[in-house]
Amino acid sequence: MQDQNTYLALFLKSIPIGLANTLPGVSGGTIALVLNIYQTLINAIKNIKFKKLIFIGLGAGLGVFIGSAVITDLYRSNPLIVNYFLFGLVLSSAHSTYKKIGSFSFSKLIIILLAFGLAFFFSSESQVNLVNRQGLILFFAAGFFGSIAMILPGISGGTLLILMGVYQQVLAAVNNFEIITLLVFACGMGAGLLVFAWIFSYLLQAHQAKIMVVLTGLILGSSAAVFPAILDFRGFFAFGAGVILIIILEIIGKNT
Repeated sequence: MQDQNTYLALFLKSIPIGLANTLPGVSGGTIALVLNIYQTLINAIKNIKFKKLIFIGLGAGLGVFIGSAVITDLYRSNPLIVNYFLFGLVLSSAHSTYKKIGSFSFSKLIIILLAFGLAFFFSSESQVNLVNRQGLILFFAAGFFGSIAMILPGISGGTLLILMGVYQQVLAAVNNFEIITLLVFACGMGAGLLVFAWIFSYLLQAHQAKIMVVLTGLILGSSAAVFPAILDFRGFFAFGAGVILIIILEIIGKNT
């Protein structure tokens, strides 16, 4: 019974992780940290624990389908309010890494600022396509590098796909159930997860506090992708809703 509850919890917590990977500026890895299953996710991928991966994959897949079905309509109908919500969500999620960096120092501040600058640059350049080639090879590469977002908090899967010029195509493939495209994309993501899980697992074990400093800067910098450039009174409520959602997810992560 306890195992069943564990796997059900993994499935339910993976839904917002998958959903986050469809949103520009939001990282699935960040949500995994907030929900307190980040280490479980890394170990399951690294050690290929099939049962856990199945439940994580099903939950994340459901989140992706929900996100791809909803996000396009939401951005089309009210992009400013959505950006306010995502901005609050991203900024408040940095608390999950900040609280793990230990005592603060000037050197850590410099690292945060450098990581912030790097994420800010890529996020603010998110409308520029870095790759113009089309075809299944591109979707494999997009899946491979897009998997970074599930492993590395602060790096948005949606933003990476925008940079590669395949964001709209991937969402369309999900919505239209383009099986071949989705299989190629999934294979690329699976390969990327295996590679990056091993790399990041080692880095966490050897330099956890330093990694959390870098991640804090990356998460804060990635907020540039969803920064609401226009003041809107309704947006403050949306911003607050994003902050409250992260608080709720942190409480769920602590109690399950």
